[in-house]
Formats: sequence, structure tokens, C-alpha cells
Amino acid sequence: NIKDKIEFKEEQTSGYRNRTIKNASADATIAMAIDFNSAGEKLTKSSVLSQNKKYIPVDANKLEVTEQRVNNIVNSLNSINKQRNLFDNNGISLNIAGNGLYTMKGKYTQEQIDEFTYQLLKAVVESPNLKNKIEFIRTGGQTGFDEAGAKAGIRLCIPTTILAPKGWVFRDINGRDISNEQHFKHRFN
Repeated sequence: NIKDKIEFKEEQTSGYRNRTIKNASADATIAMAIDFNSAGEKLTKSSVLSQNKKYIPVDANKLEVTEQRVNNIVNSLNSINKQRNLFDNNGISLNIAGNGLYTMKGKYTQEQIDEFTYQLLKAVVESPNLKNKIEFIRTGGQTGFDEAGAKAGIRLCIPTTILAPKGWVFRDINGRDISNEQHFKHRFN
């Protein structure tokens, strides 16, 4: 049941900023982009680094899952040294972020991004070298890589939380901001 694997939350402040900062509090952020100089990507990187979390950029100009890419992500995730306690199962939280469809200006379809993100995450999760298990995924739920990250988490049966901007806002491929809870959630079915 999809409801068991995904949780939708609405940020209480408007705009994208506070939501981005909250998502960046995950142990690690994988940021997938063809343009790392967009306002959203700059905010994601600075938010992750200011919280002393792990920032893992993935150049999405080529949507290919390579052994080197997977190993780079696995090694970054393994380098996270969390304070452990008796009840900790060595799991980490992962934020998946990146360019939205509008920013990529038609370079890829959502389906292409969904498939690439799923295959990449699947390879990371199934890597025999991964020591820090991904226990939890979070995203901002925007089109493009946020949406793909949430869908990949669901497909891989990893509990996933989407923190939406206030009003359930998401930007469509034409750059229009749509504020509609039903349309926002429908994309993840």
C-alpha cells in the first residue's frame, strides 16, 4: 500500500526556502542537476553544508548509472559517522534534490528522470559495499529530481516523506506555479 510508504507534509511558510533548509537537514543530500547554478541548487548546497551534512552532487547531463557513480555515492554515504546508541540501527536519512523540469527546459521527460533516479538509487541500496543503510528518504516533491527521488523511494520500499511548499505548490514544465494539493499528490501514485 502506497500510504504505508509515503508521507506528505506541508511546510507552514510560503516559498521554497524553509522547505529546502528542512530537507537539507537529512544526513546526506544527493543533488542531481544539469544546472548547479540555479537559485534552488545554490540554496540546497549552502543549506546542506551549513548544517554540516553530506552534499553529493550528480551531474545529470548524462543519465547513466555507472559503477564509478554508484561507488562515489556509496563512499560518501559510508563516510557519514553518526553518533550511535543502543537503539540505532545504523540507518541514515537521505534528501534527494535537483533541478525541476522547468529548469531543464525539455532536456528530459519526467519518466526518463524517474527511471534514471530509480536505477541509480537501486544500485546504491543494493551495493554490497554500502555500510550506512538508507532508512528514510525525503524530498521537496517538485517536478524533476525531487519527484523522481520520492518515486524511487516508494519503489524501493524505503519510507519517504515529501515536504511540500505551503499551498502544495509545484512548478510545471512551463514554469507556472500550481497550488493544488490533489494535483500535487496525484503525481506520486
